[in-house]
Amino acid sequence: MLVHFGPPPPGPRRLRLRLLCIAHAGAGAAPFRGWGELVPDWISVVGVRLPGRESRLREPLLTSMEDVARHIIAELEGPTGPVALFGHCFGGPVAFRVAQLLEEASTCEVVRLVTASAPVPGRVAEGRLTHELSSDQLYASLVGTGAMNDGQFGRSIFGLTENAIRADFQAFETWSAQDFGRIKAPILAVKGEDDRVLGGDSADEWASFTEGRFTRRSIPGGHFLLGDGAPALIDVVARQLADDHAGR
Repeated sequence: MLVHFGPPPPGPRRLRLRLLCIAHAGAGAAPFRGWGELVPDWISVVGVRLPGRESRLREPLLTSMEDVARHIIAELEGPTGPVALFGHCFGGPVAFRVAQLLEEASTCEVVRLVTASAPVPGRVAEGRLTHELSSDQLYASLVGTGAMNDGQFGRSIFGLTENAIRADFQAFETWSAQDFGRIKAPILAVKGEDDRVLGGDSADEWASFTEGRFTRRSIPGGHFLLGDGAPALIDVVARQLADDHAGR
């Protein structure tokens, strides 16, 4: 399901650019609720709500990257205007695969891929896979990255989202393609200055996944940038899309 935030731009500028936003493992469209108010009015912010979360809580989960990406493609309504893709953490590799499929189908122009706190395809840590961790281990891992708040309702929220989180990690960790290829669209990779989850040069790894221009930005914050770090992140994304728009 695609969730549109804020009214679309009026008149002939309607849907001049759709910004398709994909969140971290287990999350839906809610993290992007306020984005439409903080970007130029010629950008239409669209959040992705996959099965198994928010209003789709009871729907069967998707556990392969190909199924996740093709599910999103199917939600797009035929040929559209230009599209930019944004992916946070797990959403980064998903957005990359969606961009590949859109470019292969030639149904719309992909003007930009923006990743934030995102591992590149195939970057799976050695040892036990995250989706195979026990509930306690998984919860501790999420708290450690800042993706889960170990407060009064932390365990309750985790109980509601655990299955979706596992499904998303499984999709990423079992993505078996040997050559992930590249996209034509330029890539902007954003990383928090205090990110303790990904390596220091992790954002630079995205450079090999585009035939176009690669740009790297660091902003204040840790690994989880959709919380307190969101205003700075949105500003970087909006500025990049404005530069892209001015250069067209």
